[in-house]
Amino acid sequence: MSYIDETEVRKAIACIKPNNDLFEVRIISSNWKNPVSGYFKSAEVLLENLKRQDLNNANVYIVLNAINEACYSRDQRDKFISGKTSTSDNDIVGRDWILVDLDPVRPKGTSSTDEQIIKAKEKCLNVRKFLHEQGFTKPIVAFSGNGYHLLYKIAMKPTDETRDLLKQFLESLDELFSDDDINIDRVNFNAARVCKLYGTMAQKGMNTEDRPHRMSRILTVPEEIKPVDIAYIKKICKLVEHEQIKPSKYNNYNPRNFELSKWLTEHGISYRETSYAGGTKYYLDHCPFDENHKGKDAAIFQMSSGAIGFHCFHNSCADKQWRDVRLLFEPDAYTEKWKDEEQKAYRTFNREKPKPTIQPVDGKPVFMTAWDIIHLPKEPESFIKTGIKEIDKKIRGLRKGYVSVWSGLRSSAKSTLLSQICLNAVDEGNNVLMYSGEMKNTRVMEWMMQQAAGKNYVEPGKWENQYNVPFKYQEMIAKWMAKRLIIYTNDYGNNFTAFKDQLLKNIDSQKSDFVFLDNLMAFNIDDLADDKWTAQKEFTWSLHEMALQKNIHIAFVAHPRKAMGFLRFDDISGSADIGNMVDNAFIVHRNNDDFKRLFLSMYRNRQDVVDDGTNIVEIVKDRDYGTQDVFVPLYYEIESKRLKNDKAENKIYGWVEKPKKEDGFVETEDNPFV
Repeated sequence: MSYIDETEVRKAIACIKPNNDLFEVRIISSNWKNPVSGYFKSAEVLLENLKRQDLNNANVYIVLNAINEACYSRDQRDKFISGKTSTSDNDIVGRDWILVDLDPVRPKGTSSTDEQIIKAKEKCLNVRKFLHEQGFTKPIVAFSGNGYHLLYKIAMKPTDETRDLLKQFLESLDELFSDDDINIDRVNFNAARVCKLYGTMAQKGMNTEDRPHRMSRILTVPEEIKPVDIAYIKKICKLVEHEQIKPSKYNNYNPRNFELSKWLTEHGISYRETSYAGGTKYYLDHCPFDENHKGKDAAIFQMSSGAIGFHCFHNSCADKQWRDVRLLFEPDAYTEKWKDEEQKAYRTFNREKPKPTIQPVDGKPVFMTAWDIIHLPKEPESFIKTGIKEIDKKIRGLRKGYVSVWSGLRSSAKSTLLSQICLNAVDEGNNVLMYSGEMKNTRVMEWMMQQAAGKNYVEPGKWENQYNVPFKYQEMIAKWMAKRLIIYTNDYGNNFTAFKDQLLKNIDSQKSDFVFLDNLMAFNIDDLADDKWTAQKEFTWSLHEMALQKNIHIAFVAHPRKAMGFLRFDDISGSADIGNMVDNAFIVHRNNDDFKRLFLSMYRNRQDVVDDGTNIVEIVKDRDYGTQDVFVPLYYEIESKRLKNDKAENKIYGWVEKPKKEDGFVETEDNPFV
């Protein structure tokens, strides 16, 4: 049996160690007491020495990273010697590669089965595709003999910070992709890490028919091997950032006592449990933030230390972490109630409160008679049309000078509906300002592009239920939007006080009519008050004052205090002051089985409400007319992400060029809009 494929060895050295770079090769054999090692600069010299070695039951490895040239002066220069000092982390002068090793789960000291090789290949393809979509350059793909390798070129210094970053990177990939069948090796982070020398035989255990020894080899090499920017490595690490559970009374001051499986069950979250090297993984039946993300798309991880993380593979959920998941089901999970009470007591007994006074302005009396009031000049009424026919009919739209709050369970489409209302406002000639604290403005625009385009101007993507807007239409839509729509660049942070200053400036410069803030929980409002509830009250009151002073309508999203059950007005997050201060309140429902069951248990004679629509908007507060208990059915269209008044509705927004009619006939060859 041949243990070396010389062509493959030359190929490996040319790819991994070009330009006569120094490299070390080690041979580990169950027949020898000590490994042998040698330092080389030439593939030919290496092959001459390899052919002299007894490689039966031996495995051959190469040190991946750049080695200090001084090591070439060791005894094993251009030859193999047993028991000599080999390369340590201190001998590495540059980090050239990071190895992603996908290895089948099997008993130690055994080779993989053919079935395991197939599974490892499938996992390798998934990981490579995922990293490519995240921005990684193309890797060298290799077969190790028992699994698959992805070798990514990097250009980093051999520092402790680099080591820790690469360690976290591999741990993150392990958490994202490892399962009961295939693991991503977490230990390939140290500077002097060795890798299989491709072109040599992988010999683990006995060479049997069902677990044979196989020759390793490089499978694909990019035309140009480019280093991965460190920013993308950090990005992967952030995808599965963990929250280190703090010692508290509820976990007996031991974070490992937080029973994640019990928490999931108590909150009705279905999952499938599996173990991996760093702890336990819980695959969710569907993502908590979007029920369409199913299979293995979303998972929660718990480390052996007790730290917990969450990740969903879909871009729309890429910024979600475990803290966000927990807050969906326990909005008060991170509120230190004892601290709130302590601060409240301190304010009550240790702070002198200024005495408020009223100073008449411009001779206006503090109290007025009926005669005075009816002879005041009438202020003009102005409304923002929502495009939801029944709402515009019942309450005339969203009144300027007013504030509305919108709520709903996760995946009820409240943000989707509000972005559509923003588009309708633009189409009606209003100037609109948007803030999205949970999505980048690029993602918001991608969503709105699809809504503005409509079903006729999108094309299917490569995934199920994915549709894209061709770039030629994007440019036309952007040109139309640019006149009346601006979106906050949330790279500048979420501190509400700082944001408010910019908001007021832009309301004045844009002459805004409509402001949409998504959402209250995405703002940092800690500096508005000493406790959470007062801060939310101050937040809402400041919006109320702003709407009046600037004669605009402000709509904001507030998640419900509880995440399950049939929502009512009192469930909207925050103190009761929010409900009192806003002028309009709406709840967006998803018309699923849970909603139907809970709705009919409360409204026994309203079967008509649940018979129609994929989503339902409920008017729960209307300051002008007292309208409430009005349920408006809407119909979700996948291609356009629109919530339509009826199934046949096909609104054409103003970006579409209207054809010129001449004698009742229009040429259509060069006009895609006809």
